[in-house]
Formats: sequence, C-alpha cells, structure tokens
Amino acid sequence: MVELMLVVAIGGTLSTMAVSSYKNYQARARQQEARYLLSIMYTAQLTYHAQWGIYFGDFANIGYAPSDNLHFRVGFTGVGPTNQVGYQGPGTGAGVAANPARIHTGGALACEGGPCGESPYGLVFPPITLGNVTWTTFVAEAVGDVDGEDAVWDQWTINHQKVLTNVTPDI
Repeated sequence: MVELMLVVAIGGTLSTMAVSSYKNYQARARQQEARYLLSIMYTAQLTYHAQWGIYFGDFANIGYAPSDNLHFRVGFTGVGPTNQVGYQGPGTGAGVAANPARIHTGGALACEGGPCGESPYGLVFPPITLGNVTWTTFVAEAVGDVDGEDAVWDQWTINHQKVLTNVTPDI
C-alpha cells in the first residue's frame, strides 16, 4: 500500500510540472498570432505606401482582412487624417464604421468606448491604446489574452520601420 501511495505521489508531482510547462508553451505559441497579424499589417501598409506615398488607416483599402477565430485584436488609435473605416471581424462584417479612436479586428465588435465582449473564446479585449497612423508613419497594435489566467493582456506593436515590440507580456 505504501508503494502505491508513493507511485501516486510521484505521478502527481510529475503531472503538475508537465501541465505548468505545457501552459507556458501554449501561451508562447499564441503570441505567434500577434507577430503574424502585425507582420501582415506591416506588409499591407508598406505596399500601400509604395503605391500611394502615404500610410492609411482603412483596412479594406490597404488590403488587410484577417480571418478565422483570432485571439488578438489588431488596429490603431489616434487615426489622424485617414479614413475611419476598418475590418471589424465576425459579427459586424467588413466596412462597418468604427469608433475613430479604435479601428480593430479579431472577433470583436465596434465598442464605442468600452471593452468588447464578443468572441468565440469568451474573452473581453481591452481597447487599442498604442497604435497610431499618419501619412508618414504608423504604429499598429495587437492586444490579446494568451494565458487566460489574469487581467494582464499581451500587447504588441509594430511600426513603419518594422520594429516589433512586446510592450506588455502576458506570460
């Protein structure tokens, strides 16, 4: 009986370590989505800039329309002298006028000033706060929850010089 209890205790300890390690690995894998979405945004902005000589905040015009069930919201704030229409993700359709302070995407509604609640994962995303686009520069931001354990959001930015930064890690 003692041997059985010892085996169960060892098994429990090993599984605890394995689950913790797996959750960390899973969170790091989810961060890849933010890097991917922002690299697509960078390419779309670069292409638009090469053709028209300016950066632009309208996702449809720059050719940025991600699909699938996304864990991250991507967009700008402080949009400046650009069009205020962006891709809104599932639930609202493309081309819906967004709050001028937050053009975003990724399974969320246009929220008009508060956090969004619509998501296949039940997440409530915070507003986009760091992104910005002008005619000569842009900073795009991605915000999401990669670990699902706390109120900290994983926050990434990319700019017109292709500097990708994890502003607030959620791991």
